[in-house]
Amino acid sequence: MEYIEYHLHAGTLSEEVEAVAAGSAHSYRIERRGALLGGDPQGAAEELFRELVGEFEPAPQTIDDLANQLLFKRLQVPAGHRIEKDVNYRVSLHGEPRDLSFDYRYQNGRTTLLDKITLSAPDKLTTQRVNDLLFRIEHLQQGGPVSNPSFVTLYDVGKGERSSAIEGHLRAIEKLSFTFNVRHEETPVEVADTLGVPLLQDA
Repeated sequence: MEYIEYHLHAGTLSEEVEAVAAGSAHSYRIERRGALLGGDPQGAAEELFRELVGEFEPAPQTIDDLANQLLFKRLQVPAGHRIEKDVNYRVSLHGEPRDLSFDYRYQNGRTTLLDKITLSAPDKLTTQRVNDLLFRIEHLQQGGPVSNPSFVTLYDVGKGERSSAIEGHLRAIEKLSFTFNVRHEETPVEVADTLGVPLLQDA
């Protein structure tokens, strides 16, 4: 944009366009596209810049961003303890060894396994995610490598309205797990209470 503006003010844009268009050694190409309507090169350049580049907008926070921010920046985990990420348990399913994975684990007298789940995907994908979560929770509750675990589920429904299908998924999860909307303001307090850790008030 600065290049074009310079040659506009110098009155050499037409010659420069012809020279660049004729060359083949450049990593870009300039083509003549006709007259400028309105006769305002500066305004046209600014409008084109906004159209091509736009105003900076921060990327929307994903459930991964929100969960990590909550668990690792809002909670004051006691010394000697930590929240682990990407935890696997080896179990036997019909005689075959299988790994059951959870997003997080916190151990302080009792093992709490935490998972995050997005419920705003198309119905079939959401149903698969929910069934997978319920399957993993039920198998660890039935006995195995973890003694009397508790479960926490951080969920996100996106910006859309909560449908009856989503409500049904939440009811199923709530029967097996403490369940919190990761975007709600009170969720950090509720998760801190569930885990038995203080909340960093100045975060």
